Amino acid sequence: MMPPLPVRALAAAILLWSLAASAEPWNGTEPGTTTLQQVLLSFGPPTRQVHEDGAVVLTYQRKAAPGGTRSTRFHFDARQGVLRRIEVVPTKPPTLAGLVALYGPACGAAKTSEGGPDCHEEEAAPARQRWWHYRARGLSVLLDKQRRVKSMRYSEPLASASPTPARGATASAGSEGATVPAAAAALDVPRAAPATGTLPPDTDSASGLATAAVDPSGAGAPDGFEDLLDAPAPAPRPAGPSGAIVEGWQGPEGEAADPWHETAQERQQDVLAVGGIYFQRAEVTGLRSQGKTSYQPVLPALADIYLDATPSKHVRGFMMGRLAYDPLSTEANGPAAVLGQMWLKFDVAQRLFVTAGRQEIRWGSSQIWNPTDFLQAPNPDPLNIFDLRTGVDMVRLTVPWEAMAANLSLLGTANVEDVSEDLRRVRYGGGVRAEMAVGTGEIAATAVFDQSRRPRYGLDATMALGLLDFNAEVAWVGDGNTRLWARDGDSFVERTLEGRKLLVSAGVSATFNFAELYRAVIRVEGFHNPLGYDDRALLPWLSSQGDFRPLFHGRYYALGQVNIGRRGVSQLSLIFTTIANVQDASYLSRLAFNSSPFDIRDIFVQTFVEVPYGERGSEFRFESIPADPTVSGSGLGVFRAGVSLYVRI
Repeated sequence: MMPPLPVRALAAAILLWSLAASAEPWNGTEPGTTTLQQVLLSFGPPTRQVHEDGAVVLTYQRKAAPGGTRSTRFHFDARQGVLRRIEVVPTKPPTLAGLVALYGPACGAAKTSEGGPDCHEEEAAPARQRWWHYRARGLSVLLDKQRRVKSMRYSEPLASASPTPARGATASAGSEGATVPAAAAALDVPRAAPATGTLPPDTDSASGLATAAVDPSGAGAPDGFEDLLDAPAPAPRPAGPSGAIVEGWQGPEGEAADPWHETAQERQQDVLAVGGIYFQRAEVTGLRSQGKTSYQPVLPALADIYLDATPSKHVRGFMMGRLAYDPLSTEANGPAAVLGQMWLKFDVAQRLFVTAGRQEIRWGSSQIWNPTDFLQAPNPDPLNIFDLRTGVDMVRLTVPWEAMAANLSLLGTANVEDVSEDLRRVRYGGGVRAEMAVGTGEIAATAVFDQSRRPRYGLDATMALGLLDFNAEVAWVGDGNTRLWARDGDSFVERTLEGRKLLVSAGVSATFNFAELYRAVIRVEGFHNPLGYDDRALLPWLSSQGDFRPLFHGRYYALGQVNIGRRGVSQLSLIFTTIANVQDASYLSRLAFNSSPFDIRDIFVQTFVEVPYGERGSEFRFESIPADPTVSGSGLGVFRAGVSLYVRI
């Protein structure tokens, strides 16, 4: 039975009013509703953070940019932390016909009433550009002088605007949109934003993005998941213990006359946050020995639990412990515990940021080979969805230079190493690192000085040009991370490096969108390693001495990767990767299938299978020899397959 007419009219009016009061959603976010915490949880650490005109602006560029965009900027109210505007630059902008079909023609057109909700108003912009304003939706589209879509802006609609219809078809179209210049007002013609701000001090640069507020372990989304499309924003979570989702953001400037003496209202009620991750793998490796194939299963589990304390907006302490256990391991006697991170951070007049303790740090822009990551050993399994390396013990002083969009960091390190079975020593070191945003890219220069080692220098650069993202790393070193060996007849002797060597890695990625729902990312990467070897006979010897480093043994490497993603509730991604030791004619191919099966980015599942091939005895097809000569070798690896579960808790 139909309800009485007045009731139906009242219900329709309420529905239309609610639609009018809401903004056009984009990628699971909505101006006026979504919080800064939700954006960080959904998209991870930003590329850059700036404070301008009483707002906090998070910029996502290059690899960090959401699917279908070259860059995205989120503007938040500095006091409340609520999203006010989204500016996106699409990788594949919609056509004018597509805009009209999705959002409506010009106001006054034959098929729509004057000023109706499904129409746009045109407005002139500088440099012979034009704005299309869908004011009822809070959507503005910037067209260049050739009438091509240049950027899109999502903001809160006018309160008096007419209601918009249901947006079922517009959400996917909005995901193709991207960043416009910062505007002085919601509906004014935008003006170019000044190039100010600091580079993102994620886990390895310094002044203050609260990466740890998103995932204090520094893990973030596992590798391979950053390319998934249109991830919905997860359910809101409580803000970090300090209330400052982005470090350094403490509300509008000048709120407290004396920043070192907080009022009762400024003190935080919750000073401790607890969380972590759970990572479970189930793998099997096929081994060939003496004409027989055996299967070696492993079932390692890992849990990182952190305590994040912020008793004051100027002081923060963080500790992360790791518990690892494999019930199928014959080498371990039980669960193993290790300290992953433990550091204290504070600032001096909000101009100098000090972090002391064990800190997670990652340098380098390449996917596989990072020769400029001087403070860490190479990742032994870079295709894994989780980096198992722990933090580095050091003191870091960082000074941000907002006018130059740069950071300068001074480092002091201390490493305890085994000299013999009964003797251990502390090796001290230091370094300096400068990071700066330059145009559409970034550049970082590093110098590291360690006791008993030659100085090491590095340069790391990234740049976006059209559909292509370029990166390059150059390291100038005078020694290696492990002992270097040479053949002397039938034996092997240690050798020293003559002069300095230049290690270079570089790569380029291209992104293509097709069939509306899919995106393909193609990447090629190369590495020249003059510290490597071209003699296969050294492989078993290096393995027995503990000096073998996978993917850093040879002199020339190459990578080719295709990542195809489909947006939807499961966020599917299929990744095919091939790595080659070019000089050794040795190869490793891996096919991985990633998904977020429960419609939440806090849970990731990956299944994979990888196969080594090439000549027997080459890097990917040699039988390792254990250090203990009484123990027989495990055999020649023929395949590895498994499934991994990653849960952020």
